[in-house]
Amino acid sequence: GVPQVGISSHGHGDSSRSIPPSVEQETVVGFDHEAEAMKDRLTGESEQLEIISIVGMAGLGKTTLARKLYNDPFIVYRFYIRGWTYVSQTYRKRDLFLGILSSVVEHEDDEIYAMSDEKLGEELYRRLKGKRYLVVMDDIWHIEAWNDLKRSFPNDNNGSRIMFTTRDMEVAKPDRLPLSLHFLTEDESWDLLQRKVFLKESCPSGLAEIGRQIAKKCGGLPLAIVVIAGLLAKTEQTQNWWNQVSKSVSSYIVSDPQQQCMYTLSLSYNHLPHHLKSCFLYFGAFPEDYEIRVRKLTWLWIAEGFIHQIGNKSLEDVAEEYLMELIDRSLVLVAKRRSTGGIRACRVHDLLRDLCLRKAKEDNFLQQIYTHEEFCSLSSVIAKKQRRLCIHSRIFYYISEKRSILHIRSLLCFASEGGFIYGAFKLLRVLDLSAISIQIFDFHEILNLVLLRYLSVRGKGLILGPSISNLWNLETLIVKESSRKYSFIPFEVWKMGKLRHLCIGGVNSVQERPSNDGYPFVLDNLQTITNIQPSSSCTNILARTPYLRKLGFCGNLIDKGHLWLPDLDFLNHLETLKLLNRQNDGHSYNLQGVKFPLNLKRLTLSNTALEWKEMSTLGMLPNLEALKLEFQACMGPRWETSDGGFRQLKFLRFYYMNIEEWNASNIHFPSLQCLVLHKCGKLEEIPSEFGNISTLQTVEVSWCSHSAINSAMQIQEQQRSMGNDWLKIL
Repeated sequence: GVPQVGISSHGHGDSSRSIPPSVEQETVVGFDHEAEAMKDRLTGESEQLEIISIVGMAGLGKTTLARKLYNDPFIVYRFYIRGWTYVSQTYRKRDLFLGILSSVVEHEDDEIYAMSDEKLGEELYRRLKGKRYLVVMDDIWHIEAWNDLKRSFPNDNNGSRIMFTTRDMEVAKPDRLPLSLHFLTEDESWDLLQRKVFLKESCPSGLAEIGRQIAKKCGGLPLAIVVIAGLLAKTEQTQNWWNQVSKSVSSYIVSDPQQQCMYTLSLSYNHLPHHLKSCFLYFGAFPEDYEIRVRKLTWLWIAEGFIHQIGNKSLEDVAEEYLMELIDRSLVLVAKRRSTGGIRACRVHDLLRDLCLRKAKEDNFLQQIYTHEEFCSLSSVIAKKQRRLCIHSRIFYYISEKRSILHIRSLLCFASEGGFIYGAFKLLRVLDLSAISIQIFDFHEILNLVLLRYLSVRGKGLILGPSISNLWNLETLIVKESSRKYSFIPFEVWKMGKLRHLCIGGVNSVQERPSNDGYPFVLDNLQTITNIQPSSSCTNILARTPYLRKLGFCGNLIDKGHLWLPDLDFLNHLETLKLLNRQNDGHSYNLQGVKFPLNLKRLTLSNTALEWKEMSTLGMLPNLEALKLEFQACMGPRWETSDGGFRQLKFLRFYYMNIEEWNASNIHFPSLQCLVLHKCGKLEEIPSEFGNISTLQTVEVSWCSHSAINSAMQIQEQQRSMGNDWLKIL
């Protein structure tokens, strides 16, 4: 679509980092009048806290309309705080609190995750008190979800609003005027189908009549239309093929619109290429309305054996291509984008998840377990055929005691509590226990699961020991532990030749390498290492990782008055580098002797206290596309941007920076698309010549001075004078 510029001009708080995706320009057809009416209610004169509801069956576009309103420029401007949480059929009060708080808090706070439900409610109340807020509760099935939370929403008579989306009119009773969505008309259905298949192009005349028939047969349900459009857009656009699709859709016509939609969605699934079917069914493993990190999803696909080498592409690149194919077919939704435009997180619609579970059951692909009774009724099926279990309840111990499930290959746990008995799962290849906190002895038992390819765990005091190398098949190792500050990565880790991704929480020093250690000569599969302390030992390891793509240094990065890192210039495949300095004595430092790889695309500096003049060194990196400066990454009141740098930079973010004056021109950032300023209260203004950057698409300013906000608005006016009429002030 046409690029849009958003200037988020909040003087006191902003939650534009909220959960729902604002990254995609949703195609909304048929609800223009409803959208305006809802917008009027959201911004109306009533100062009382009001509940506003959107009601309709699954697939009618409730979430799409809510998201359109949530991201509307005037709505963003009006509400100091915006929050979004997905409720779903089986909800936990704790998850709802955390979902909203993740939109409200300034940055991730581990203490919040340790709070009781009662404390979380009090924390939410405290964060919202005195501020005008909009909170969306998406996909509420039961009014109890609102009753569990409503005491945590202060009514300060300042025009705050709560928005529901629900399938049940009973749930919408707190709203005096709920909006009930209608089915699309035949003309609206055809309009939506055309837009999704042909984008800005016109439909060929020879396909128009057949296309109208297909759109009509979708029964006015937007979800069915966009999924069929995804199928048509990815296959041959001939009369013969479109006639086949039309006949297939008509063969499924039933009186129940929900059943009709499911048949239509099945048609799209049935025409998926074989290599995409397993990838799509895997979405059924995750809870309803779950936002899935793409990194996690693709690493799981690889461990499951769904991804195979294609030419010289890495398995990760192939996996992301498969994901893009599913997105292009409208089977998967984009939830968040990365700073450089890639997909950070995704999700699937409830009905498409239901389709995944239905097909997965038919193919014995995976089994969801929610209750003890459900496990008992399915135990014989699991014993004979199932290879993947997804646990959503506290029945771990009971399941673990059943020796009939020794054959399980994949176990994903989404329960908040539970235990783990490794003896029942000796053949596991995939184990994700990141949702629960495991004990140290459990971790030691897991190290006997020698077939593991993917392991993700969380718990207190989890320390890698030499026995980690028992897991010689391991490809991905993720250990999350918020309270552990410093630890060692044993040298035995570097004997694991199949390891692709090593993500360990805290600050981790690399142990010195003993002589005659038996290391593989080159760790040519290793692509990700996070949170390691730079040292000479670290230098030796990096020399063996020529294909490393993502690297994170954490700890004391300062040595003798300058930032110290091992030489990195030989890492020709390194694209992402994060530097988090844990010790800052108030002085500023330089980059003397630091050598960055020329292929670097994304760089994050946090608490590094560099002199602003050192930015000229970074500006010379020829492929740098995203630069994030956080928590006094640079020290000093003024940045005088030098000529000739940042030629490819598309994304620039300042986060908690004390900069006061910034002098730059459009020639300094000729490719800039997005500028984000958060908590830069001393910055007087954005350089006025940014108004001449023709590539600029988005400027977000939050918790900054009024003069900085005004300068953003002036840039917007300047862009308009250049014919950039799509700019919006948010």
